[in-house]
Amino acid sequence: MTVPGLALPWMRDGLAQAEAVPLLSRFGQPLQGRPARVIAAGPPAAVLTAALVPGQLLGWPARLPQGAQALLSPTLARLPVVGRLSGRGSTLGVEGLLALAPDVIIDAGTVDGFYRAQAERLAAQSGITCVLVDGRLPQNAQQLREVGALLGVPQRAEQLAAYADAVLAQAQQRRTRWNGDGPRFYLARGADGLETGWQGAINAELLEFVGLRNVAQTRGQGSVGRVSLEQVLAWNPDVIVTQQPGLAAQISADPRWRGIRAVQMARVWQVPSVPFGWVDGPPGINRLVGLRWLNLMLADGLHDISSTEDRTALQARVRHEAQVFHQLFYGTPADAVWPAESLP
Repeated sequence: MTVPGLALPWMRDGLAQAEAVPLLSRFGQPLQGRPARVIAAGPPAAVLTAALVPGQLLGWPARLPQGAQALLSPTLARLPVVGRLSGRGSTLGVEGLLALAPDVIIDAGTVDGFYRAQAERLAAQSGITCVLVDGRLPQNAQQLREVGALLGVPQRAEQLAAYADAVLAQAQQRRTRWNGDGPRFYLARGADGLETGWQGAINAELLEFVGLRNVAQTRGQGSVGRVSLEQVLAWNPDVIVTQQPGLAAQISADPRWRGIRAVQMARVWQVPSVPFGWVDGPPGINRLVGLRWLNLMLADGLHDISSTEDRTALQARVRHEAQVFHQLFYGTPADAVWPAESLP
């Protein structure tokens, strides 16, 4: 597959190294043939399996954002909410799981001792094979290939993985060019924009992967935390990115934020959250379209687009690339009506 505007070598050294170690861990009985019924334990696994085998996924682990169904294939849009199995907030019990009669349970994310123990226990209690898919953003292409092989759709997996390879390689080239001196960003979260993702947290991984530098380097507890507006003013980021609907306009219009370089230079970027987030929510393969968006926004560095004509042209290209991604990964109908929250 060739992705428009991504005429690049498939894999840089760092990406090749990321694929050196297998990502799948299996618990319980070996699978007998191709699984026909798949349960996704949490949101990242749901997006992964929805892209690969929409007809085999039994349901969503949580309610989708309003307007999401319009951007999904009819098969995915009709799926019920069945509850989640992963993490400490599980809403699907063993009895309900058995009633769904899945052939395999798939969970995706950073695999640690807690998730391994949970998968082993669930496989023993239910008699259903559990598969954990390790990896973060750099391993998205490998995740697609390995899970696609597991589910019996290697050709579909290769089509999606080729897209991931190209987008990841382009982003890595940009990071290499910046060589640790990329523009500084602040990730604004929450209703007031004063929650952020700390440096190294998975919530900010997409932005850091392209070489942008996170101003929130003083790490608090957990992956996200509260900061004061005075702290953001002191950090004075070059760009502010938010996935909170409507927050970019709110920050841009608030006089208390006007002392920040990003606001002064009109670099407060609103990122879509429907049907899935481009930066986070969930931290899965859905972020590949966010990476493609960043590659376009940063094509000539962190430049300022002064003319209305240039802004319109960039917006049109971003929206075209969003449509390409959504049609490829989610089967979005060509005549879909895109909600405001689904495009930048």
